[in-house]
Amino acid sequence: MNNTLGNLMKTKRKELKLSLRSAADLIGISHSYLSMLEKGLDPRNSMPIKPTPETLKLISKAYDVDYNLLMNLSGYLSDLTNKEKLDIEKEAQKMIDNIDKLDTVEFCGTPADEDDKEYLKLAYEKFLSDVRIYNKQKYTPKKFQK
Repeated sequence: MNNTLGNLMKTKRKELKLSLRSAADLIGISHSYLSMLEKGLDPRNSMPIKPTPETLKLISKAYDVDYNLLMNLSGYLSDLTNKEKLDIEKEAQKMIDNIDKLDTVEFCGTPADEDDKEYLKLAYEKFLSDVRIYNKQKYTPKKFQK
């Protein structure tokens, strides 16, 4: 695991203006373990450290960060294949094409412009990606999960 997770955790802790000890108390782990997570290494053996899914759940709640993001950064969820990514892009584009066929499209009473449609497409792609990743985790036997 690279230290992207650690960087995210440290940044989030600083955004919340928390000390290492107060953040650890909020999460429910020791301050020394939180320090190791932020650094990404176990100082005893210089090996990368990987928190358990249960610890990630605690961090997710304490820092108000998406649990699946933390799971992905920790290497528990496999990324989507290129084919899956292309399928998602095609599905999102079909949705936008269907919207273009309508006479008028409004968001909160304001006619949708091209920027609105692009944002909607990106949000839909994100939604479809999250669903695919969730389903992979849900239907993959635990012994085959990363």
